[in-house]
Amino acid sequence: MSKSGCSMRTRCRYLLALILALLLIFVLFFKDPKPNNTLPVGLEVEDLALAAVAGRGFDGRRAVGAEIWNGQVRNSERENKGQELLETFQKPTADEVQQGGKSKVFEKNSQQYRDQVLCQPKVNITFLKVHKTGSSTLQNIFLRYGDKNNLNFAIPPVGHHLGYPQYFEKKHMIPVANGVYNIYCHHSRFSSQVLEVMPQNAVYVSILREPVVVFESAFTYFKMDGRAGMPGDPAAMSKFLQRPKYFYNKMRSKVHARNVMLYDFGFPEEDFDDESLINKAIKLIDKQFDLVVIAEYFDESLILLKELLCFPLEDIAFFKQNSRKEDSVHQLSDTVKNNVRKWNKGDVMLYDHFNRTLWDKIQAYGVDRMAAEVKELRELNNKLFEKCVATDTAAQGEGEFRIFQPPGVKINTFLLKDSAKEDPLCEQMVKPEIAYTQDLRRKQFPHFKAEHGRKKRLRQPMKKGFAKF
Repeated sequence: MSKSGCSMRTRCRYLLALILALLLIFVLFFKDPKPNNTLPVGLEVEDLALAAVAGRGFDGRRAVGAEIWNGQVRNSERENKGQELLETFQKPTADEVQQGGKSKVFEKNSQQYRDQVLCQPKVNITFLKVHKTGSSTLQNIFLRYGDKNNLNFAIPPVGHHLGYPQYFEKKHMIPVANGVYNIYCHHSRFSSQVLEVMPQNAVYVSILREPVVVFESAFTYFKMDGRAGMPGDPAAMSKFLQRPKYFYNKMRSKVHARNVMLYDFGFPEEDFDDESLINKAIKLIDKQFDLVVIAEYFDESLILLKELLCFPLEDIAFFKQNSRKEDSVHQLSDTVKNNVRKWNKGDVMLYDHFNRTLWDKIQAYGVDRMAAEVKELRELNNKLFEKCVATDTAAQGEGEFRIFQPPGVKINTFLLKDSAKEDPLCEQMVKPEIAYTQDLRRKQFPHFKAEHGRKKRLRQPMKKGFAKF
């Protein structure tokens, strides 16, 4: 072969290599990168757990779900404009500056801001329903509101759980035709996919309760004595708390057995003893959630909720749902209570933080103003109770709807007055979660049929007797 031919071939090879190199550079630097759900090499265990706190869930060391919470800003265009308007209203005049104080004009302008901008009832609401916190009572408010305004709910295809106790995924709900969900309020374990499902301007709400009360309720309601190998033992809770890790580790299902509330927020069980991570989780939760209701101050919390969502007072009226009869509640000694707090340290930290946060909000709202509005709410509740309810402690089978009652646990049941049985509001206020979910599923998806054919759960709840599940 001639020198010129060899030289030509060499040049072609160099040219081809150059083209391939340029093509590779283009792919690496100019093409949109595909999302990478795998965790980076060298990720610390702390970061891994924090990712779970952020609601991702895990399959081995692979993170499932999108980025969440960090750097997330969810203000709508209206809220942004509203802030600008508020700043304009709050700017004092020269006379006000000279007088050295806020004037009646300022107060009037602030109310004008609320009326014109903020006081538009919110329709996009995300409610994390935390177990054994009184969450069914709060959920009923959202169910009624969405029902009245024909809003789209995130509804499970069967039953009333959105995949719980798994991390929530989109597959756990029935898809809506327009792809827009307004209200998310059924039992779930919080995950990043909640943020993907709900609109960016959704208001995030949850509820907490004193951790000793939560643990006692969960231990009793979910029959933890049997799961711990002590079925029917009246001292099972005390024995469990003397050696909690021993009994916890032998349980096949550990759900509800420790840090019930923190678990529902998506925190991983394997990090329940890591207080540093729990503190970081609390900060993330505080950043994402607009209001965390405290069950012990439920009425005050509802006034703050009314202000946040711009609801009329009538929309936050309530009857207490799913409460146990007094003889089903265990009275605990101080020793047992202290052991509960030690075992559920994560829930204690979570509750203490948001209890303080609630009282900061109450102070900012105005203590006297709060007291006046709480009085008004209680008067409305009493008026509705007198109108609607014959008794709220009826025996199972006597009420308007069947209430799920675990063996050995008695749940109070509402019985409507005869004059109230055709009143839609009275019926909705006493309707339990399972029956209400069935009704909403039929209303929102009239042609939907569950794949696995659990037809009994989709039947119309019966009045004056048992609902068929």
